[in-house]
Amino acid sequence: MHPILSQALVAERARELEDRAARYRLVKQWRQARRQTAQVAAGSPGPRGGSRSPAPRPAAEMPLAMASREPVAVVSGQPTAEDDRQPVCGRAA
Repeated sequence: MHPILSQALVAERARELEDRAARYRLVKQWRQARRQTAQVAAGSPGPRGGSRSPAPRPAAEMPLAMASREPVAVVSGQPTAEDDRQPVCGRAA
């Protein structure tokens, strides 16, 4: 076989192997995402025992009395007490 033909064959097979590996990686990522989505939808606590990644911890619930004292961001554009303040450099002396 001619050297140019054999080089072309080797290059083609290398591309095929790279494409196959890329497809396998995409399928693996898709399966992991689907598994995680199913776990979230089912309310599962996370990966099974013996896995390498730790299970996500549930968010700590805050009592209503404490939550009402927390500052809340105003999104609607209503003026707040902070809007009435003037910067230090802008005050008249």
